Amino acid sequence: MVIVMRKAAREWIEKYSSISKVHEAITGPRRMGRPGTVENYVKGVQKFVAFVGCSDPEVALSKFQSGELNASQKVDQYIDFALKKYAHKTVRNQLFGIKKWLQLNEVKVNWESIEFPTSVEVSETDKAPSKEEIKTLLTHAKRARDRAVILLGISSGLRLGTLLSLTIGDVDPNYSDVARLKVDKKPGRKFMSRGSMSNGRFYCTFITPEAKQVLLQYFKEREAAGEKLTGQSPLIGDAYNQGKFITVEDFERVWHRLLKRAGLADKSKRWYVLHVHTLRKFFRSNCVGVNPSYREFWMGHKGGYLDESYFRAEEELHLNEYRKTIPYLTIYSITEGSGFQVDALRMTILQDVLKGFGASREELKRLTENYERAKNVDAVIGEFKRLMDEKKTLPNGNGPEYFVAKHEGELVQKLKEGWKLVRPLNGNKYLLQHS
Repeated sequence: MVIVMRKAAREWIEKYSSISKVHEAITGPRRMGRPGTVENYVKGVQKFVAFVGCSDPEVALSKFQSGELNASQKVDQYIDFALKKYAHKTVRNQLFGIKKWLQLNEVKVNWESIEFPTSVEVSETDKAPSKEEIKTLLTHAKRARDRAVILLGISSGLRLGTLLSLTIGDVDPNYSDVARLKVDKKPGRKFMSRGSMSNGRFYCTFITPEAKQVLLQYFKEREAAGEKLTGQSPLIGDAYNQGKFITVEDFERVWHRLLKRAGLADKSKRWYVLHVHTLRKFFRSNCVGVNPSYREFWMGHKGGYLDESYFRAEEELHLNEYRKTIPYLTIYSITEGSGFQVDALRMTILQDVLKGFGASREELKRLTENYERAKNVDAVIGEFKRLMDEKKTLPNGNGPEYFVAKHEGELVQKLKEGWKLVRPLNGNKYLLQHS
């Protein structure tokens, strides 16, 4: 399973023994905590170490241990300093990391005399995306993978880090409509520790028929690209279909670029209003008419972890509740009786994407005909983008006559006829000018 952690935190864990202690304490067998928690702790320590004038946490510890720096005083001063730059909740979370680091490395601080910031101040604004905004994001998503993440995110309610840590073996598509995602309790996955059923080993959620079909299409395209899929393969893989997991950090970069292409990159203060975790917010707000205890279980909230036998006894109840949400969690409402039209969904997505790229009615008709033969959305979108590149290459006005040779044989023939090569184009094509 991928360890979802940013590079800066990983480097400090590998380089500094005092930080490695924090990592072991949180993710080790006693706590089995998330790498995301460690990352936040390390980030807090990094900022605190810089505040006291050091670049090396071991040097800072040495100064605290020798008495050269007063740890209690510096922590108290850091709080006032940090609150000028960060939200109360952010500073509070940083302090948990600083406290853990100092305690594990035997630096005494009078914590009872230090007043932690409140966590209730709200400094950032976000919102659940609307269905139209989700449709816009799907339209501008360049890869089947990214469309799969969006639809899985809004229909499963999983945290992004959890979703990106799943394997293909964690998916059960053998239902008439939906698919089931199983999240086992493992190091690196967020499981709340309190609640009446907290001793369970897993939780489950489901995805809509729409998300299921896009996910299965994504698997086919990975296989067509040469990736060998097994139960241990990442559910969501890298951009080059090499069987590698993608980190939260990398997918957040993809998401930020997508927001900009879609014209939805509004910011509150430091965050985007539609940051990637609002997909989970969409799920929660659109679980209409279901028992809240089921919804909380699907989202992996505290008190919702079961043993296999207990879940099997209740699975039909879960399915009945989840099916109530399908109309509210579905973006493209394409149904025929009780079945789900896979090709109709893909065609709708394709046409929306092509319109977003500026396809004319004639181009749209020809390219969708190509899709009906190939059944590959991304290949058709790629072909259209190449055509658009060629159009941009051709000069405007009443200048010389131009021609695009589709292959080397046509190039040679045109050169024999007196045409002159202007420049090579994408896709083994060539722009020629009549001499």
